[in-house]
Amino acid sequence: MEEAKRERSTLAAASAAAISLVLGDCDLLGEIFLRIVFPTDLVRAAAVCRRWLRAASDPAFLRRFRDAHPPRLLGFYLTAFSTNQSFSAEFVPMTPQPPEVDAVVRRGRFGLDSYVSRSTRVMDCRNSRVVVNLFRDGYFTPAVHSPLHPARGLVTLPRLPVIDDQKLYIFREVFCQECDNVLSYFWFELHYNQKDEKATADVYKLHGDAWSMQISASTKTLRLLTSVLNTFSVFLVNDKIYMGITVHNILVLDLTSSTFSTINYPMKYSNRVGKLMFDGEIMLSRANGSGVYLVHVKELQLFVWFHSGCHGSMGDWSLVNTIGLRDLCANLKISNSTTEDDYDRDVYIHAVGDNAEFVFLQMYQCVLYLDVRRSALQNVCNMTGKKAHVTSIHPYLMTWPPIFPVLKE
Repeated sequence: MEEAKRERSTLAAASAAAISLVLGDCDLLGEIFLRIVFPTDLVRAAAVCRRWLRAASDPAFLRRFRDAHPPRLLGFYLTAFSTNQSFSAEFVPMTPQPPEVDAVVRRGRFGLDSYVSRSTRVMDCRNSRVVVNLFRDGYFTPAVHSPLHPARGLVTLPRLPVIDDQKLYIFREVFCQECDNVLSYFWFELHYNQKDEKATADVYKLHGDAWSMQISASTKTLRLLTSVLNTFSVFLVNDKIYMGITVHNILVLDLTSSTFSTINYPMKYSNRVGKLMFDGEIMLSRANGSGVYLVHVKELQLFVWFHSGCHGSMGDWSLVNTIGLRDLCANLKISNSTTEDDYDRDVYIHAVGDNAEFVFLQMYQCVLYLDVRRSALQNVCNMTGKKAHVTSIHPYLMTWPPIFPVLKE
């Protein structure tokens, strides 16, 4: 009996030593953590001990984890402009979802209908915060809605700078940017002087309860009004605002130096009816680190380009993916039989995910979700019968990076 106990004790000690050898090796521990699918489970693992917390929160590991498991798309906010001349925004959940993600969606409060507003438009959506523009008491009021944290309620931001009737605005929007778990809000407006052919950007940053001017910069931009794209793509990342608003090039505003630069597009243009026309639909998206992605759709063919450099030459662009949409649409039984106007474009791009991981398209009154990695197309919303025009789509993803526990000393 004693011999058997000693043998079991020896085996248990050997097993514990082997487990400790594996789980005590940060490299092996990282490989094990990499097989966790959901960030929520990664946070639970990090709470076990300091060693596991260091391994799970290591920036190099988190980059690998994100590449293997991109933040889960919970749904999207669809903003439409209706026949009564007002905006309305609704949340459309992505289905089906794994049970772990489905539970997160059920606990959240994603709808915006409870807020008093004659017109509601989503302006930005990042890291579980939704920036909305509400029309109340004759004024547009920006506010922040947190669907996964209903207890926060609606956080109203200070009233935006007053519109100058003498200026021709191309773009007016609120951006949010997170740095070291601190969220900052920026108000960006771009206006154009047609006589001087000069575009001017004014950028305000929210400090406390007031917007303060951060920079004002101008650049010469020829024929901007005749070169504005069908769909704007403007975003803030790493203190730079990228603007896909002309058929000539991408306009980039550096907030640190208050200077403009341009990035030439990787494709050619065609001249029709004496006017420079962009061939197809395009939209930009953020890239991890530096760089920018560009999605281009032409004749049911989708191209994904990546620009890694800081110069605007063609050599800085690389074609990273090409997807034929015709067969994918045929599998969904989508056709243009409802479209009789030969001049209507068949495909609209409404949103592109970070790193061009997914694309939201509109085709023949259907809103489609394209998983670029898997080349899989899904019909996620049908606009047939709705007397509204889709103006924008803002994807809502799980928070990234994960918020890890702070262990007591």
